[in-house]
Amino acid sequence: MRRTFISISATSVMSAITMNLSLSLPASAQDFYAGKTVTIFVGYAAGSGYDVNARFVARHISAQLPGKPTVIVQNMPGAGALNAANHLANTAAKDGTAMALVARGMGIEPMLGGKGVRFDPLKLHWIGSTSRETSVIVVRADMGVKRIEDVRNREVVVAGPSPGTDGVTYPNVLNNLLGTKFRIVMGYRSGKEMAMAVKRGEVQGRGSWSWASLKTEALEEVRNGEYVLLLQMALRKSPELPDLPLVMDFVTSAEQKQILEIILAGQEMAWPIFAPAEVPAERIALLRKAYADMLKTPEALSEAKKLGIDIDPVSGDDIAAMLRRLYSVSPEIVARVRKLAGRE
Repeated sequence: MRRTFISISATSVMSAITMNLSLSLPASAQDFYAGKTVTIFVGYAAGSGYDVNARFVARHISAQLPGKPTVIVQNMPGAGALNAANHLANTAAKDGTAMALVARGMGIEPMLGGKGVRFDPLKLHWIGSTSRETSVIVVRADMGVKRIEDVRNREVVVAGPSPGTDGVTYPNVLNNLLGTKFRIVMGYRSGKEMAMAVKRGEVQGRGSWSWASLKTEALEEVRNGEYVLLLQMALRKSPELPDLPLVMDFVTSAEQKQILEIILAGQEMAWPIFAPAEVPAERIALLRKAYADMLKTPEALSEAKKLGIDIDPVSGDDIAAMLRRLYSVSPEIVARVRKLAGRE
């Protein structure tokens, strides 16, 4: 009887210890997502390139997360994706069930002195990007403009969303760096709106058009000569555009090169997804792994090809490291960047 009593007591003690440990520790990251709904907030309207990218991620990342949660997309357009970025950083759930896909330049928006920014890019958890990107400056052929140099001699009206977006920053940079005469009409809520504005002749071009998006939205207009590509805005040439000039070709000093490396940093993290700063590290690790694994699956790769989504993954760690490097530059360079971008 005594031996039986001791055996039962030991079992009870071990059960009690196990129960106390489970109560004192946070829920296992491996079990957390079961039965949950994860929301990806996207800073642009439905049908935009960012929206397509976010819905692609939503369809494929669930299978890579333990517990296979439901993943949905919520559009939150406005202020060039700043609304979505601020919402995620300050209001959305902080437990790993909310992420945002925002404008590629949002990570350096505080450096440019953006108004209304309520987040610190160095504290956010960057999950990754499906690829790097090249943007192009596009004009209607009936403008008679054939080269970027032609825009030094005549005004060209281009569509742009709002300050802090490539469509506004890039033409401002070109005006200040190359002496071009772009005039920007702001207020467009999505790439599709801007594409339609160019098509209708409401504006004469776009100050930035993602090459990946253009290939699905207006490649025929380029092929038939209706649209002219003037310049690549990126740190490296796209292998698909070997004969189109790169903005870096016009650099004449080390300072200009450093400035453009900051301004074009967004191209190196083209479709950036991040989670709030408060999300536990173990869940960030799961999200980053799921995101990276997703982009290797045959199903995701097949759909990406159909949608025209380039897959050249950039890890969350790489995005975070890049931002740390950019934010370490001298105040003098930052001031010059702001001036070139028209953000003084």
